[in-house]
Amino acid sequence: MIPAKGRLHLITALITCIGLMAITSCSDKSAQSLAEERAPFSASYHVKTAPVERKPIDDVILVTGVIQSDAEARPSFKTGGVIAHLYAKEGDFVRKGQLLGKLNMTEIEAQTAQAQNAYDKAMRDLQRIENLYRDSIATLEQFQNATTAADIARKTLDIARFNTAWSEIRSPIDGRIIGQLLNEGEVTGPGVPVYYIIGVTEKDWKVVAGLTDKSWGRVKVGDAVRITLDAYPDWVVQGKVIRLADVANPMSGTFDVDVSISGKDKRLAAGMLARLEITPSSSQPFPIIPIEALVSSNGRTGVVYVPENGKAAKRVVQIHTFYGETVSIYSGLEGVEEVITAGSGFLEEGDHIILK
Repeated sequence: MIPAKGRLHLITALITCIGLMAITSCSDKSAQSLAEERAPFSASYHVKTAPVERKPIDDVILVTGVIQSDAEARPSFKTGGVIAHLYAKEGDFVRKGQLLGKLNMTEIEAQTAQAQNAYDKAMRDLQRIENLYRDSIATLEQFQNATTAADIARKTLDIARFNTAWSEIRSPIDGRIIGQLLNEGEVTGPGVPVYYIIGVTEKDWKVVAGLTDKSWGRVKVGDAVRITLDAYPDWVVQGKVIRLADVANPMSGTFDVDVSISGKDKRLAAGMLARLEITPSSSQPFPIIPIEALVSSNGRTGVVYVPENGKAAKRVVQIHTFYGETVSIYSGLEGVEEVITAGSGFLEEGDHIILK
């Protein structure tokens, strides 16, 4: 028989032992649960990669343009006055230098005659003062003043004669009058257009189209252009880029490009629509990657992951153009040889990766 006191110590020892075992078991379970919770954050992801290709892009630029004339003129009178005669009307074809109109010359001829009389008087005064100065009767100052007055009168006469000569208008170009802005009998001012003339010869036509800054940067003067017109669907003509705008069009926000077009075989008119296929002559190499490598994109920028020392490294790239299953990149992949494709959507910066 175990004494009562001994039984009490034994029961106490058993309870203590059971408590320690329970605590140890709970501690093991807590450690195991914590390890299981942390396991996903330290796991490695299996991914696939694809090589980054670098090659020039030879695609054409498709854009719609409008036919315009490269030669335009808005002739006007040098001086103001009443229009006496107009010798051409809207729709007429005119030659360079052809007389188009005259002003009523009554006032202008009177001003010229007045300037002539003032000049003649100034010359007589100068001759008289010069004779008196030689005889030491007139002073040097009087002689100098008379000389100055004669010079002023001569210049005034030159101005009057010039205005008389430019009191008529002549066509500055070969072209067709598409607008008559004033009529006979109307009063016009200096520099106010009377006609609107455009060149309609074979060498005068051009196509003007608006390019985005991205396309404008790829085009150079002299690049080949294939042109088709809605008015002549079966007619294809070859042109070339003759001018690139240095300032964006304030109306459209695009950059204008002028393309030559020959009107030798067809009748052209300003405002006709043309479809252009511009082939850039300088094609710089761009990094090309599969489109599935893009984790996110807004059309201009995107995010890709690249393998770097066994981890996923995030790169923000500038997108050039989408081509079906691939995309060309402006920048962001410098020095990168491969990008992560399969599995990239689950990655974050610094995740451990295993290449399949």
